[in-house]
Amino acid sequence: MARPRPSSERFVRTVREVTDEQLAHSDHHPHGGYTPLAFRHYVRRRALLAALEPLSFETALDVGCSEAFFTNAVAQRFGAEVWGVDLSTTALAKARRRYALRLAGADATRLPFPDGAFDLVFSTEVIEHVLEPERMVAELRRVSRGTVLVTTPVSQRPDEHAPDLELRDVGHVNNFDRETVNALFGPAAELGSFRCNLTLALIVACGRYLPHPARERFYGLDHYVSQRWGAPDRHLKALRNRDWLIIVPGAGDGTGAPRWVCPSCRGALRTESASLVCESCGNRYAVKDEIPDLFEVAGPA
Repeated sequence: MARPRPSSERFVRTVREVTDEQLAHSDHHPHGGYTPLAFRHYVRRRALLAALEPLSFETALDVGCSEAFFTNAVAQRFGAEVWGVDLSTTALAKARRRYALRLAGADATRLPFPDGAFDLVFSTEVIEHVLEPERMVAELRRVSRGTVLVTTPVSQRPDEHAPDLELRDVGHVNNFDRETVNALFGPAAELGSFRCNLTLALIVACGRYLPHPARERFYGLDHYVSQRWGAPDRHLKALRNRDWLIIVPGAGDGTGAPRWVCPSCRGALRTESASLVCESCGNRYAVKDEIPDLFEVAGPA
């Protein structure tokens, strides 16, 4: 008999607890120099930066930023003001020690920003972990006045991933085939993909172990082949892509600079001692080492 589906609130809290525990003992993102084990991150970074090249933006938000590997890459490449939010306070603490970024703990389905706060909102390999992806997409679009970019794994068959609701493995709870992606992001979405099976296999076998710049040529080859010939639903499995890259217009009506707001009522926050207090509903949120935790209500003002 199938176990009952957990409530969204309970599931999100469990994800936070499990992720904090995992990251207390190991890193999710690569740091301190190149490591072959992190090849998926380097492939994804190349695809992300290439997709952002034609866009014009001064402010950006990384939703589900973890230790801010991609957040920092976008800030460095484009000179933009890039903010990041993540459930894991452990990941954010690691990011804070490495990068000078604006970071906060937050839920992707309850973002602590006003409408249209950013020119660009992006999220890499997060939405497959979210129990209510439609709410996440609505929030990404709400806080973007320009563009939303999302990457997520491609499902190449309907039964590829059983929902990992107990977080025993990778924690994927969504299965994104073309029909699902179209329904979730709507007709205005531009659907692309990256990480081609054939060239990625070459990277795994040998390319990731080569010295720079030879390994970068392998990453470049994978990107070129996936963009030129790849598609998630090709009959030839070697040319099937492993990830969606989805671009959709933002829906937020805003012109101001980014700022934190209360995720419960979107009221203005004021600084009070080592916390932020909502001027509308009175919720109090803790701040530790300059990182607000806008996921947990610490108590009333």
